[in-house]
Amino acid sequence: MDEFAIIGGGIGGACSALFLSQNHATMLYEKEPYLGGCSSTFKHKGHFYNTGATTFAGYQEGSYVHTLFQDTHVSFQSKKLNSALSVIIDGKTIERYSDMEAFLEEINRVFYHPKNTAFYALITKMQRQFFAINDYYYSNASLLKKITSLYSFKTLLTTFYPYLFTDAQSFIKRYFGAIDTRYLDYLNNQVLIVTQAKLHEINFLTAALALSYQFMDNHYIYGGMGSIFQGIEASLPHIQKNTFITSITKQSDRFLLKSKTGEFEAKNIVLNSSLFDAQPLFEDPKILNYLKGYNHFDTHISAFVCYFRIKRTKPLNHHYQIILPDVLAHTISNSLFVSLGDADDETMAQSVTVSIHTSTKLWQGPNIVEQKGELVAIIEKIVCDSLGLEWGDILEHFGATPHTFKRYINRSSLGGIPMRLENIVSRLPSNDSPIKGLYHVGDTTFAAQGWPGVVMGVRNLQRLLCNTSF
Repeated sequence: MDEFAIIGGGIGGACSALFLSQNHATMLYEKEPYLGGCSSTFKHKGHFYNTGATTFAGYQEGSYVHTLFQDTHVSFQSKKLNSALSVIIDGKTIERYSDMEAFLEEINRVFYHPKNTAFYALITKMQRQFFAINDYYYSNASLLKKITSLYSFKTLLTTFYPYLFTDAQSFIKRYFGAIDTRYLDYLNNQVLIVTQAKLHEINFLTAALALSYQFMDNHYIYGGMGSIFQGIEASLPHIQKNTFITSITKQSDRFLLKSKTGEFEAKNIVLNSSLFDAQPLFEDPKILNYLKGYNHFDTHISAFVCYFRIKRTKPLNHHYQIILPDVLAHTISNSLFVSLGDADDETMAQSVTVSIHTSTKLWQGPNIVEQKGELVAIIEKIVCDSLGLEWGDILEHFGATPHTFKRYINRSSLGGIPMRLENIVSRLPSNDSPIKGLYHVGDTTFAAQGWPGVVMGVRNLQRLLCNTSF
């Protein structure tokens, strides 16, 4: 019997397996033949594509993920990017350079404001302060543990108190005095990438961290995002891929896991599935009531993704955001996120992944196939026009709806819990639970989404387990 069974091999599950396997008998279960979940790389008709999450930010000396990978000998090929993203808005391009002076030239060229220099200095200062604070943890196992853990946030609270309880849009409007509506739209779309919410829905600390991610180390991953997980897999002693766990039964001192291929036992469970999609695994009323208590966090945000294979006829950057005048049909967004393989990457050179926010509620009618074809055609034209591609440069195209993601990664709500103002004071999910032996990681629990946010949750889990006797 294993000490830990981890359900799901996405970022949270794979990184949890890395640290747990060092001291505990741990088995990682993944339903697909490869790890990665939303951050995986898959093969279609002989060609490789990144599934959806295509950025790797915050991988610098001293970060938790960098330390974890060093300690567990995870290796992959990457290169540091000078620009995290090229934003195209109203026919103009803003390079989100990591170098502050270079970026200020870009933003002032398109959206000049006399307070730009001070504003971006403020958010980078807040980012450095935030990641320098490392003495907090968060628990929901009991009321006493929650109160105790919240006390550990005292340094964060005192440092960022002026920015915690004001919405970011109001703060920015006050800060700038007057701001162009398209500049505000630009800022909204930058934070939307990271937080699944817009400025009026989040506090200014959250917005500052989202807007400053470009000043962290951003890397291109050769061979696709799945290469990171191949490196992780090489460092893990026990993995069962192609194993879809269909039910989990809590017994007195263990959990019984069932799949189509067999039954397994473990003393503890770490769920990397979302809190919403994990519910069908359980019949225990106590566990179900606990998980259902988080249903209000499911805002049905998802993604529609197009995959293109292109003939490279000109130099192109790695990541683009195309901000449009209006929200696209069948979506809830006016911006596309476009990621391209590096020209020197033999595996991914022709690969393009294009994603846009949508709602699962928009993909429930009888005309899904027609909707899908219509949206793929719209996106293909926008990408060609924006990047200067000819129609014939697209060698192959296909799309993925929320139903596609449900089928392959067992979740249709994508992108984590929106980091909205009300979430700070409500019952934010932690990485532990009131159920003995049941733990969570991933983007629907503390702290947030993306590599920095999900791995912060893994670090939090590690701290919680250090104070738990098994």
